[in-house]
Amino acid sequence: MKKILTIKNINYLLTTLFVVLNYGCAPDEDNLQEATFPNNGDVFIDTFSAGLEYAAFGDSKVTAFDVDTDVVFEGSAAMRFDIPNTTDPEGGYAGGIFTTAIGRDLTDYNVLSFYARASRGEIVDQIGFGLTFQGEVYRTQVNNLEVGTGWQQYFIPIPNAAKLTEESGMFWYAEASNNGESYQLWIDEVKFENLNTILPLSAAILEGQDQVTSATVGNQVAITGGYSTFNMPNGIEQRVESASAYFDYNSTNETVATVNDLGVVTVNGSNGVATITATLNDINAQGSLSIGMEELPPTPNVDDSDAAQVTFPVGFESTSLVYDIIGFEGAASAVEGNPSATGINPTQTVLRTTKTVGAQFFAGTLLNLDAPIDFSASEIISIKTLSPKANIPVRMALENQAIGGDSQVVLDINTTTVNEWEELLFNFTGQLDPSINYDRIILFFEFIPDLQGDGSTYYYDDLIVVGSDPVNDGGDTGGNTGDNLLSNGDFESGMVDWFGNAFNVQEDGGNSFNFANVMVAGNAFDVNLSQGLEITQGATYTLTFDASSDGDRTLIAGIGLNEAPFEAVIETVNLTTTTQTFTLTLEASTFGSSNSRVLFDMGAETGVVVIDNVSLVLN
Repeated sequence: MKKILTIKNINYLLTTLFVVLNYGCAPDEDNLQEATFPNNGDVFIDTFSAGLEYAAFGDSKVTAFDVDTDVVFEGSAAMRFDIPNTTDPEGGYAGGIFTTAIGRDLTDYNVLSFYARASRGEIVDQIGFGLTFQGEVYRTQVNNLEVGTGWQQYFIPIPNAAKLTEESGMFWYAEASNNGESYQLWIDEVKFENLNTILPLSAAILEGQDQVTSATVGNQVAITGGYSTFNMPNGIEQRVESASAYFDYNSTNETVATVNDLGVVTVNGSNGVATITATLNDINAQGSLSIGMEELPPTPNVDDSDAAQVTFPVGFESTSLVYDIIGFEGAASAVEGNPSATGINPTQTVLRTTKTVGAQFFAGTLLNLDAPIDFSASEIISIKTLSPKANIPVRMALENQAIGGDSQVVLDINTTTVNEWEELLFNFTGQLDPSINYDRIILFFEFIPDLQGDGSTYYYDDLIVVGSDPVNDGGDTGGNTGDNLLSNGDFESGMVDWFGNAFNVQEDGGNSFNFANVMVAGNAFDVNLSQGLEITQGATYTLTFDASSDGDRTLIAGIGLNEAPFEAVIETVNLTTTTQTFTLTLEASTFGSSNSRVLFDMGAETGVVVIDNVSLVLN
């Protein structure tokens, strides 16, 4: 298996052994006097440029690098890298950095160029610049560079040269043999240049995806997945992995979130939405991060007195149901009368939890449900709380009873009032695993590490997924006739709500859609796009969607169970290069479950499948 060195692999090498070789000459004093930092673009031209040093990664084969005077592209010497066997006891790969003690001003250049050849055709894992043992703020690289046995020129564009006023990382590489056997790699004439044939084409953050996350005040989120593309002198479009610091960022609402020059987002508030976007060399980068949520109207009170089982929404009003409530680590919990039946919560019964004196800071209360929570309409949970303290964190955890903590997702929201009912919204959008049935909900009040309980009593009530309809008749959340039961059916919200190995949202001309390219034909279900929701047995649904392909092929669409025996009602439609709107009437006559799904199976034939504007309504 080919070893790909990641950022994580490299970071820990800072504390391990490395070997330094200095082939440099004395610094160019005249050049230093002309500028704060030298603007020398040469890296290796027959020898190391002024001040250049080589350091091998500590777990690599540290003797892999040498200077070769026999095999050269031009001049008298080239760099040679002896890529070892992957089983070599001295190190199974070769890798290292070429740095300068004094940073260089590279703002006059737009590309790093070099010539390379190998003793056999190989794919080099990573080559780039901007990496030192002191950091990688402007780390830049190309992955999987194809190198043949003849000399060829290669280019690594600088994503944003204006940022490189003091860069010490001139060149770096990391390579393990494709087939595990050693070979030689030569690199020559390494230098930064300014070429008018290097044309920027596009840029992206977050791998070009529009992502959504909840707003937990104080949290920090790093913007990753940056890249840019350039048109090379040979006409090839080159993708360059580009560090977050190259981009310029904008937040639409700094009261909710701010972002610094390194692409680190800090959450400042939860009232509203902040969308983080970026530009690179005046090009709008694809991808965005939306934090928080729009203000929602107050949720209704939940009356589950006639419910047949304990499932969402939960109002603790039933006298016949047995609420499976467990307090742990010093939390004493029970359903009892509402101590303050006023304001937004006039209902009769609520859940009380007392964090006894000396209780662990993670003392809490779990509620086991008889059926999983239905997140098909929304992934935001609302609860009403009554607390004797303001500005304390309330942690909500969701998990599957059978899996336990390994399935857990958590969010923290602070209380704002004292001894008054208030509504807290926990936005799990984008954080839930669609393959997991969340049938347990856990609440922790005053979740502050190492702070023991002091005997305070808290209350909560009316647990509901925002957007679902409590109906006050036992929690029927099946949806109303004519309403789309699916979320993100037009894919404009990006990579959320859907799942499956064909889930791949793309954008073109301002429109988002799901794009899959089936390369190998097999079983239809081998390539799938799905969204989970509740299907009622005996009900009839209308599924509508737009679809096309790059040729004539078929697509299977329908509704079915998302668990064994995966029973489904499906239809096969014929796709062409012209976008068509398909409308299917589907009756769930023999199955129904809260763990059901809309499904598109496309693995039976090769070719592109584009899907958009998906709607499922109850007839």
